[in-house]
Amino acid sequence: MLTVLIFACTFNSYSSSNLPTNDPLASQIMVPIIGTDIKICLTDYVKLSPSMYKKLTGRKLKWKESIALKITQKQIKKTIRKDGTIDMDAYQKASKETFKWHWGGFFLGLLVPVGFIITLFFKDKNRKNRTNSALYGMLLVLAIGATLLFLSLLANGY
Repeated sequence: MLTVLIFACTFNSYSSSNLPTNDPLASQIMVPIIGTDIKICLTDYVKLSPSMYKKLTGRKLKWKESIALKITQKQIKKTIRKDGTIDMDAYQKASKETFKWHWGGFFLGLLVPVGFIITLFFKDKNRKNRTNSALYGMLLVLAIGATLLFLSLLANGY
């Protein structure tokens, strides 16, 4: 629960701030660290490690929280250009992007390794949803296969 809170609050606090319409510098945008009054700029936030987080807050991140931190950093890093400005169009798109089920990707995922690899070759606006749905399809087949293998081993007395 705290993982979701850190991720949501950090990313949403960044998205809810009143940013100028032109592309601001990442070093000028300050984001709060959850649970403290400390604010750091986005360039420092992207470089923040779990050990640095512990030094700033005095609290060690749990495993799930450190993964959420890394995911948030990756999403923010995608919006920062090489010259240090933030691509506001990419940021707005990334903050509002949600997962939508893609049946074609799911059925391709049922072809276990081949179908998932095929979904990686499609490059359009639905690529992320298709690939995630293919992954879910592949995981379903693997889970069913593992269950059947377990049951057959159990029936044979192994």
